[in-house]
Amino acid sequence: MSFEVTYNGDIQHIKVFYSTEKTRAGKYYGDFYKKMDALASDLKRLKQELDEDSEKAAKIAKDAANKALSERFGSLRYIIDEYHWDEDMVISKILDDRKEEMLSLAQKTFNNEVLLEEDGAEEYKIHLEEGGIEVDGKPVETSIMELFDSDEYHEFSESKLEKLEKLDWFIIWSRTEAGEFKTEGGQHEGNFSSKELNIKNSLLTFRGLPLVYPSNGVDVFSNELEIHFIDETRASLDLTDA
Repeated sequence: MSFEVTYNGDIQHIKVFYSTEKTRAGKYYGDFYKKMDALASDLKRLKQELDEDSEKAAKIAKDAANKALSERFGSLRYIIDEYHWDEDMVISKILDDRKEEMLSLAQKTFNNEVLLEEDGAEEYKIHLEEGGIEVDGKPVETSIMELFDSDEYHEFSESKLEKLEKLDWFIIWSRTEAGEFKTEGGQHEGNFSSKELNIKNSLLTFRGLPLVYPSNGVDVFSNELEIHFIDETRASLDLTDA
């Protein structure tokens, strides 16, 4: 007796592009990674300078503003509100210019060919929560939310994020698909048991096989491409050209 198990829910495909020895040596896109590294290095230096100067620059700006208010409206009639003042109001125009250069370079480089064929990028998939398990097309009662709540599910994505946060820059492409996902081969012998459902690398598995192969096509409802900078900001890349 054979049966098919499917996960009826969402799966997210993630592909991350960043500088490595392999990507820098690439025949077609190696120069892109080298140029991005050079810009990111400059950006890192500018960020350090801003961090060191921001408090002093903010005090200069605040004192100048209070002086201008006093000269225009009379002493102490109007002053800058200390409660609302924030030294983060002071930004680096040169730093922003470097980020624009990186964004422009990435936008000119990334197209469908790069997204799909760049073999130096890191790829992985994760199941998103709140889906359900079906056996031969019929919902079954399972405790998969316990699997999604487990450390095993969260640790994989968190370890990926921790690694990326240490980089000077990276570009991430995430595409979320909704559908019914089965294991490779689809059919299983014997009887279904929820005890054979597990989580590995943030993916639901049945009998050790990930439920990642679409049974009847998928609906794409999220498709995003973003560049992340060392100052913990990000910007979207236009996918209409990709």
